[in-house]
Amino acid sequence: MSKESQEGASQEGTSVFPVIQNSGISLEAERARRFEAQLSVILINVDGLGMVNDTLGREGGDYILSELGELIRQHIRKIDVFGRWDTEDFIVLTVDRNLYGSVALSEKLRRTVSDKVFAWQGNEIRLTVSIGVARGIPKGPKGIDALMMAAGRAVMRAKVAGRNRVEFTDSAYLSTPAQMPAVTKKPRP
Repeated sequence: MSKESQEGASQEGTSVFPVIQNSGISLEAERARRFEAQLSVILINVDGLGMVNDTLGREGGDYILSELGELIRQHIRKIDVFGRWDTEDFIVLTVDRNLYGSVALSEKLRRTVSDKVFAWQGNEIRLTVSIGVARGIPKGPKGIDALMMAAGRAVMRAKVAGRNRVEFTDSAYLSTPAQMPAVTKKPRP
């Protein structure tokens, strides 16, 4: 995480991962503009986190989230910004990766998580994640909000479609200024 992005993050709860705040996203958006690149927002929502906490207790749930976060961190670039977005989400901010690269990274993360067996005090837990990807060049706070809302809507589409999926957003889903690439979704076999 860049020094500037670290300033836009805070530590919360028992997680060892910073909570990314809007100021951290603004700094990454500015970095993308400086390099004339696009910013990809990858929101990762843990499917059934409440059930994990019910089964293992809060301490066990926090441990599993820490393990999950470390697993994700191991599979992204060092220059990508990674942290918690809220209590059930992780976020990856990546600059200068095309949409297909961001979706491919997200799919790799989804498969890696679903293949992993997590353990806590003799209990084995399998997790899945629903991931939403949005990419663009946000112009100002409204553009950043639009990009975040687009990523959030993509996560919700993944959940509604059955969870353990990656969904992405193209320009048709943005209602406020942010330049998004026009993308045609290929049908799944």
